[in-house]
Amino acid sequence: MAPFILNDTLVFKYDPPLNNSHPHSVYLFSNFWSFLNCDLKRAKMVANITQGDGNGFEFVLKRWQPHYFACGESNGIHCKLGQMKFFVMPMLRRWYP
Repeated sequence: MAPFILNDTLVFKYDPPLNNSHPHSVYLFSNFWSFLNCDLKRAKMVANITQGDGNGFEFVLKRWQPHYFACGESNGIHCKLGQMKFFVMPMLRRWYP
């Protein structure tokens, strides 16, 4: 996998909730500790349960800092199980050998 670069666009794709499916969303955590503990009180929803459908939800890495993401539905159950969570630290520019 190639590194992420400042101003890259992340695309989150997930199915909208159906009768028997579990809904998903995307939360952005303010710091590593909140991310590690899945503390949704300190997180901001950036995509709701319908925004991942179709072409998905786009998030641009505009700042040179870590970005912590997780699904926050059902009080963050996927996050707490270590699923549907990841972080990205964009590089300032591409490095070519």
